[in-house]
Amino acid sequence: MHKIVVVILSLICVSLAHAAGDTEVRAVWLTTNSGLDWPGKVLSESGQKKLMIDMLDRLKSANFNLVIFQVQANGDVLWKSSLQPAMEAVTGNASSGLSYDVCKFVIDECHKRDMECHAWIVPFRLGSKKFASHYASNAVKHPLKSQHKLCVNYKGTYYFDPGNSDTRKFLIKLYRELVENYDFDGINLDYTRYPGKDFPDNHTYAKRKDKKMSRDDWRRENINVFVEELYKMAKSVKPDMLVGSAPIGTYKNVENYRNATAYDSFQQDPGKWISDGCHDLVIPQMYWDEKAGFSTHLKTWKEIAVPSCHLVVGLAPYKMVESGWDVDQVLSQIEKVRKADGAEGVCFFRAEHVLGKNAKSKALYNRLKSDIFKSPAKLPWRVAFAKEESVEPVNPFLE
Repeated sequence: MHKIVVVILSLICVSLAHAAGDTEVRAVWLTTNSGLDWPGKVLSESGQKKLMIDMLDRLKSANFNLVIFQVQANGDVLWKSSLQPAMEAVTGNASSGLSYDVCKFVIDECHKRDMECHAWIVPFRLGSKKFASHYASNAVKHPLKSQHKLCVNYKGTYYFDPGNSDTRKFLIKLYRELVENYDFDGINLDYTRYPGKDFPDNHTYAKRKDKKMSRDDWRRENINVFVEELYKMAKSVKPDMLVGSAPIGTYKNVENYRNATAYDSFQQDPGKWISDGCHDLVIPQMYWDEKAGFSTHLKTWKEIAVPSCHLVVGLAPYKMVESGWDVDQVLSQIEKVRKADGAEGVCFFRAEHVLGKNAKSKALYNRLKSDIFKSPAKLPWRVAFAKEESVEPVNPFLE
């Protein structure tokens, strides 16, 4: 009987915590591409560590519980890799490797503050030829040099060709390094799509096995296969790791909206990733206002993701700077997400626009800290795990 009481009380506690709004995702994308959020122009180890600690302290003070840390930008990475060079934005010298273990440091500092840390990766984008040339004297060659047969030039930027099976083999080998060697709580895919309809992939398309398959369907299938292979690899190494992505904020256009879409504009099909069981978490980049259908597209994402996958909504505080949004616009979207049954929280792009020194960023941070995120919150997958752990098989006929 004692076990039955414990189980019931545990379930009641979990239920009350959720009902009180104490279970939600409060996340931020922390950008390292060009040093945007971190480390800026700070190149010393001690300076970089201090800057990161200060940022994480401020996030913790405002009750954030998840940091999505960019570990790959343009064919360069922030872990010791034999396949891609260390990110120049952090080393300050494209010829050198990392002077300290950046990923371990960031993971440890997040965990000290009871925040999860997910690895943000950018598989296909490689940067310009000029950018790649910076790494010419690095012992680890940039993939535009080492894997040039897999690369395609699209409007001055190079990309891995997703239609080449050797691209997938290379990337899975690369990410195995990351998953095996670091205690990230999750892995978050960004830019996992084609860069445009006119991407020059005639050569690989001509080699497709199914000659009846349209180019768009073939492209979507190329991305789907990569996501599935990544998911299976990650789960084989770390079964508890959350695998997810940040797709385009409009999946398919509905009503009269004319947004660029994941499915049609960029051959990205996160709906299939979810339905195929290859996703634990999806964070659509819903950087729209109501004129572009924020609430309408939120409803679509709920239909796609819930209950198969955790749904978190990516918000755009950067538009307070770039598009003249006011703070209330961002806060109102948080409230809309909270009211959307099945959505589990928000993620802000990017850290500077939450922690920055401009007036709007300061105002947003202060409102989050003092009001919106006033009390700590648990991550929904942690609550779900605790619930599973608390429920033991009980024979009701035994006292």
